[in-house]
Amino acid sequence: MEQPVFDIAIVGAGVVGASLSTALARTGRRVVVFERDMKEPDRIVGELLQPGGVRALQLLGLSEALEGIDAVRTTGYSVFLGKSESVHFDYPTPQELPERYQAGTPYGSSGHYEGRSFHHGRFIMALRKHMLAEPNVTVREAVVTDLLHDANGKVCGVRATENGAALEVRAHVTIVADGCASRFRRKYGGTRTPQVWSHFVGIEIPPDAVLVRYHGHVLLGDQEPVPGTLTAGPVLVYQIGSDATRILIDVPGPNLPSASSGELRDYILNSVVPQLPEKIGSAVVAAVNSGERLRVMPNNFLPPSAQGFAADQQGLVIVGDAMNMRHPLTGGGMTVALWDCIYLTHVLGTGTSSPLPSSMAFNVPVAARDLSKWSAIRGSLLQWHWRRKNLASVINVLAQALYSLFGLPDKRLQVLRKGCFRYFECGGECIKGPVSLLAGLAPDVLLLTYHFFSVAIYSIALLFRGELDGKAKRPSIFAYPGLIIQAIVLLYTACVVLLPVMYTEVCTNSRRSPYALPFAALGALSVCVVAAALIMHS
Repeated sequence: MEQPVFDIAIVGAGVVGASLSTALARTGRRVVVFERDMKEPDRIVGELLQPGGVRALQLLGLSEALEGIDAVRTTGYSVFLGKSESVHFDYPTPQELPERYQAGTPYGSSGHYEGRSFHHGRFIMALRKHMLAEPNVTVREAVVTDLLHDANGKVCGVRATENGAALEVRAHVTIVADGCASRFRRKYGGTRTPQVWSHFVGIEIPPDAVLVRYHGHVLLGDQEPVPGTLTAGPVLVYQIGSDATRILIDVPGPNLPSASSGELRDYILNSVVPQLPEKIGSAVVAAVNSGERLRVMPNNFLPPSAQGFAADQQGLVIVGDAMNMRHPLTGGGMTVALWDCIYLTHVLGTGTSSPLPSSMAFNVPVAARDLSKWSAIRGSLLQWHWRRKNLASVINVLAQALYSLFGLPDKRLQVLRKGCFRYFECGGECIKGPVSLLAGLAPDVLLLTYHFFSVAIYSIALLFRGELDGKAKRPSIFAYPGLIIQAIVLLYTACVVLLPVMYTEVCTNSRRSPYALPFAALGALSVCVVAAALIMHS
């Protein structure tokens, strides 16, 4: 009996696979999804969904996935510097955002935009429940071993093993969404490979260990880095249910202390705990001493790549963490993934409906709706690639820049780190802009550039006023020559942190686009922003 040809085959039923298959099926596409294990996954990341991601779920018609999973409201963030200083800020209201951001209606009843934190596996199972309810979705619990190609080299489906038996399933378009450890990225994903910036060590502590209820916590050490020693990175804390709080301890660098020899345990107890607020530090010590499992996850950076243009990419789209990763410090990964689902549904759906708001929609020719004609589809995929950057580039660049600021052991970055904390203390627009970016509600790269360099200029101003440590110690006139040199070095450091990451968003496997010129001009615009910030703080 001849096997049916599906419209779309999706490899992976995680956040992307489950959401995208549901959305495409609702437009009328016949979708087959392959997942190696349909049991509830157990991971330490993908547990915090920013308001921008919640908004994406609303547009996809999947916000019910946040109900009934013991999810916890996230209404803002608290940043702690050492043990004694902290600053708190809430997510904005619709009235506090410019109309051009089109952030939509807040989820929940507070009037503010809100995020949600939860056990990752419970959220995935809720998304899969919606997927399984769609009559146009066929789910195969099978291991995909390879992709099928037709006589012209176009990807035309998958080869898999199901219950020990080999099977081949054909589809007009194949979407690979098999996560950060993708087995197909190296072969089909272009020349870029993930770079490990650090590792997260995840521990569960009691639910009442949080210091500010309904807030995500970013804990920053205030000790100067010591050459030759492993410096503690930032620590994240957020409640993931009525039964637990998650703490993620960052270990900078690509190498991790050995867990089997006790080095990792000693690092946590001797280098990390002394810099934590006492309530959280005590909870960590109790968890470690009780034998709580130390779970490890690498934090990768993988710039996005244009899809469907290489000879072996015909008929194939790689999406999610298989295509684009950023440091999870800002919790923006699922927001990027869900918005990619919205754009791809707009591009690959039947056209009868689209989750993309009308103000953000772009024209997809009727011919490009014929999934059997790849030459027509890839033009729409190029539009997706560049349109997604309005939000994805902000989240990608913000994550890498903030991690450099908060996580890398460098004395120059420590000055910027303290300056960033003091900048937040100013309140007003110094809070509203950054938190809107963090929340995934402000798809504005120029706003990110402005605030980043404003932090650099403000840090320099504090140096000259002697207020970087929160105390007024105005330096003598004889210190000014050295301070001027330090100011130049700080500006250079800020450029080195931000602009190379922006460059990775512009250069996408040398694929040219009408959107490339504005992104390439960001370097020049950044200089203008520096000048404006100098005037503002003078």
